[in-house]
Amino acid sequence: MKHLLAIFLILLVSCETGRQQPYVLAPAEFQHQLQTTTDAVLVDVRRPDELAAGQIAGARNVVFGSATFEQDILQLEKKPVFIYCAAGVRSAKAAVLLRENGYVVYELEGGLQNWVTSGLPVTTP
Repeated sequence: MKHLLAIFLILLVSCETGRQQPYVLAPAEFQHQLQTTTDAVLVDVRRPDELAAGQIAGARNVVFGSATFEQDILQLEKKPVFIYCAAGVRSAKAAVLLRENGYVVYELEGGLQNWVTSGLPVTTP
């Protein structure tokens, strides 16, 4: 019986870790979902110096790690939020905070680097 329980737990854990988050989207999926979602809010959480490399058109900048980040990000409208950073780490942390506060959040897998590598457009200031 112990062995059966152990096997069950191993299978359960391995199935869960292989599953990708439903709201972490590859660049083309992210772009499509963003374009087809009514009242979406697009948020770039990179630092101002990183914005010079370009950003997705229409993105608002809320700087992750700033003294007022939590306050600023939680002032977003309660609409679907599409979020990204350079590589996906900061935006994933911001997404957790937003989800904990009732937001529906879509993350760009691999961040802007993955977006650019996929040949999708960016705007520059």
